[in-house]
Amino acid sequence: MSQEKSAAIINSGNKFVMLDVEERNYNNHPSSLAQWVYDAIGQPGVCLRVRLRGNNLHILCESRERIPAQTVVNRLLQALKAQPETTSFPLDLETPIYQIIIYGRQVSQSRPEWVKEIRLNTDTHDTESRPESSWETTPAQSAFVISHESLARSGSPDAIARYLSANLSHLGVSVNVQIQDLPTKDNREQSLVKQKPKIPSQSSQPDHRRLWVICTSNYSPDVALLSEPIVQQLRSLELTEFKDAAISAQVRGEAKPEWMVRLDLTPSDVMLKDWARWGDVEAIATLSNQMLARVGMTVRAVLKETTLHLFCSALDLGKTPVPDQTTAMNAIAPLLKSLKPQGIKAATIYGVESDYFSLEPEPEKPVWVDWVTLPASEKPQLASSSYTLGQQGNLNALTFLLQRLLNPDLDQRLATGGIQLKVRRQHDLLHIMSEAPLCPSKAQVSLPIVRLLRQLAIHNIAGARIYGRSAGSTSPAWNYGVDFSERRRLTSESTPEFVTSNTDISELVVPTEQSLSRQHKPDTTLKDDLQRRSKTAVGTIGRWLCSTQLFVPTPDNQRVTVDTQRTSSESSQAVKVSLVWGIMGLLLMFLIDRPVGRILQPQGSLPRRDAASAAEESPIPVDLTELSLQQDNNQDAEDFNASGFTREGDKSIIIDDSLPSERGDATQAAMLALARSSNPPFNNQLLDQKLALYQERLQQGNRPDVLIMGSSRAMRGIDPVALEEALAVEGYSGIDVFNFGINGATAQIVDLMTRRILTPDQLPKLIIVADGARAFNSGRVDATFEAIADSEGYRQLNAGTFPNTPGQQSAQANQTSQPLTALSRSYQSLDEGTNQLLAGLSSTYPQRDQLKSLLRDQFVSLVKTLPNVSSSTEPEQGLDQDMSIDMDGFLPLSIRFDPETYYQNHPRVAGAYDGDYQSFQLRGKQDQAFDALLTFAQEHDITVVFVNLPLTNDYLDPVRLKYEQQFKQYMHANAVERELIFRDLSGLLLGKPDHFSDPSHLNRFGGYEVSNQLAKDPMIPWALLVGD
Repeated sequence: MSQEKSAAIINSGNKFVMLDVEERNYNNHPSSLAQWVYDAIGQPGVCLRVRLRGNNLHILCESRERIPAQTVVNRLLQALKAQPETTSFPLDLETPIYQIIIYGRQVSQSRPEWVKEIRLNTDTHDTESRPESSWETTPAQSAFVISHESLARSGSPDAIARYLSANLSHLGVSVNVQIQDLPTKDNREQSLVKQKPKIPSQSSQPDHRRLWVICTSNYSPDVALLSEPIVQQLRSLELTEFKDAAISAQVRGEAKPEWMVRLDLTPSDVMLKDWARWGDVEAIATLSNQMLARVGMTVRAVLKETTLHLFCSALDLGKTPVPDQTTAMNAIAPLLKSLKPQGIKAATIYGVESDYFSLEPEPEKPVWVDWVTLPASEKPQLASSSYTLGQQGNLNALTFLLQRLLNPDLDQRLATGGIQLKVRRQHDLLHIMSEAPLCPSKAQVSLPIVRLLRQLAIHNIAGARIYGRSAGSTSPAWNYGVDFSERRRLTSESTPEFVTSNTDISELVVPTEQSLSRQHKPDTTLKDDLQRRSKTAVGTIGRWLCSTQLFVPTPDNQRVTVDTQRTSSESSQAVKVSLVWGIMGLLLMFLIDRPVGRILQPQGSLPRRDAASAAEESPIPVDLTELSLQQDNNQDAEDFNASGFTREGDKSIIIDDSLPSERGDATQAAMLALARSSNPPFNNQLLDQKLALYQERLQQGNRPDVLIMGSSRAMRGIDPVALEEALAVEGYSGIDVFNFGINGATAQIVDLMTRRILTPDQLPKLIIVADGARAFNSGRVDATFEAIADSEGYRQLNAGTFPNTPGQQSAQANQTSQPLTALSRSYQSLDEGTNQLLAGLSSTYPQRDQLKSLLRDQFVSLVKTLPNVSSSTEPEQGLDQDMSIDMDGFLPLSIRFDPETYYQNHPRVAGAYDGDYQSFQLRGKQDQAFDALLTFAQEHDITVVFVNLPLTNDYLDPVRLKYEQQFKQYMHANAVERELIFRDLSGLLLGKPDHFSDPSHLNRFGGYEVSNQLAKDPMIPWALLVGD
């Protein structure tokens, strides 16, 4: 770059754009900030780089020669003080700038030679009153932070935003703070108030005001990255002007926020007093220390039965080794009496002396002792401890006990708000909702709560349902259930509403109305934005038109598509060839039509009869259900003819064998779906067929609510129709279930189908994995998975070209669904007219059904003459007539397992020689795949239920029984750690072999029993599906 020219570099996302500032055409300038910086600092030979990171504006000045810092800073200060009629500093209300940081260096240097900071104040009323020197740089960083914190404690949105931005700008996150009025009984309309930095008046209603912290960045930040520091900073301010606060994280340019979290702004002293009233010793000691610190004392508290023992000592042992009794009692006694701690009837206060010069620990030496009688000794309602009240079923006392259990660190709870609990009781169940800015994990919450509830042994409480969610969410992220005694649900269980006030009912909605006008936004920026958007829209429309192949790009727009490179001569040649072959095909068709029509005439038509005789002799079709089975009134009639057969009656029953059965329809539908599908094969016919059937179901807009996955045990063991009917009886109507079980599926295959073959938008909110121990055996060879891994479909998955990847198949379906719907009616009328025309011209077309039957019979005869090659293959890989799935993917088998006859045709294989249990090992590839599946489900808010399906007594020999016990322990341990609901039904039908088709597979009767059992299971969150 020459010295006569300078340049401005503007940050656009993560890229730098260098502009020659000598060019005066600013209409296409991408940033008004860069224009302002150039006008303020621009001088020959200086290269300016501008980056807006968070709420800080960074300006790098580079030159071949040394740049004086004071000159650059003075130029910026003059530009900042410019009048509105001149070039003023551009304001962006969504991303306000709180600080300008200027760096100076020579071109040959890698580090800046000097750094200067300028603090900005965008409030007009404040800038008028501040002296000119206030714009100077701030060398003392500590004073800078303290100033922001002191202003933020007053409740000023601008000061709070500056205070938070000091710790978030280095992450590239800008902060904007607003105040929102929540709906009340008198006023249900939300209004947004951008207040000045002053203490609200006494007439304001802090219980109905919410503080919004809106974070904007170029990326999607993790909720833990922002929520934890913001929560601690806001709570440290001890803001009393607001009911609560909310954080919204939004990617710059997106319409909707990535996530929202509600924060509890209850002051620390209120939290301490609440716990102290329930008799919490640590909370009482903390409040006492806050009171005694003013007089130079500290206290240690110990509770023994109903008496609280307080040991007072001096903070400065060198001056007063023994605390003054009168001073201590005047501070402690009023506090304890005002708190009225539950279950504490008296307090004993000791004045202790310690040796200031002693380095060895020694017991405390009481110098004086005093006694205080507390209100619990006089009021019976305060006499019982919180633990006793919890045993009696007092929900408030139970809430305190559980919250204290989950928040053992009092200082951490005061800093972050801790884990909040809401407890509701419905009949004999306790419903406990846990929430925090970061959703608490199931292991962190459920196990401690269950242990305490078992210790309390609350009367008439038979179980608990525990939920977890992030604060501000309306639905739980996970749930856990436990029964303390055997119970049977007679009615459907519904999750109660966990709200306590009107502000809890109000949903988190980011304020959209901006109190500050946008008139400061430069016209050039708005114009550039409109031009960029219109250019993008025109390009998108052009590419779509060219993709239809009805339009071709002009020579100036050859980049629109690369699919239309064919020249005009090549196109005309192709048309001629197609025309010739089309004419030849028509001639051949007419030549063959006449002979084929004569061949089909004897088989396809009957001799013509007149209409009258046909009407007289035509049988009356009657449905079987309409026939009466009662005895005929004509007792003397001769019912048998001379040949010994029944005589002819006046009615005949027509049975249409041409209509396939329901299972045949499903099998044929699966085959047709596979034929129409563009999916590459996976070397598993059943997987290919069910995938095609499922995709056609999705294209019709029928995404199921529940997906059943697993091996052939799942395919035969859970009947979707029976489950839907049982759920409707339990009060959960309208739930759609699909069985996606395939033969030989292991945990690896279930993971492959869930995470890679299907997309997240194709999955329901509830997945039931039904199987057993052998599906998790990582020690054996997974032959089914290896066959799939060697398929063309798997190779396309790895290459990213599988047609079911996000944005390909679904996008094409969405683009074509509307035009096809609009043309459906005209297509039907055109189809009918074409049929009539062909029937008049062709002699074969009216008899096309007979032609298809003839060809099918000839094909079957040809297949029967071929050698039998299917005996070596697995019988479960395909769908034959005897084993046909229904439309919901279920395989209903009516075969009943009889041990006395079954082993006459099948060998009895002991567990020690069973290949499914070979080298049995639960840790390994199957466990890793299942863990990946659970992680994926948790990220996409999908509930996973694992059902251990029933087995027969005959199958569970000692070897298999040992492995099954290991598997149950393994699943019970992971049910809490991995956000999994585990239901063990292995012993449901042990003594009922007639519910099985073989020793380890259920038949349709067993599938019915399992489906009904699952519908009545209170641990499965069916209510969440109805709510959606």
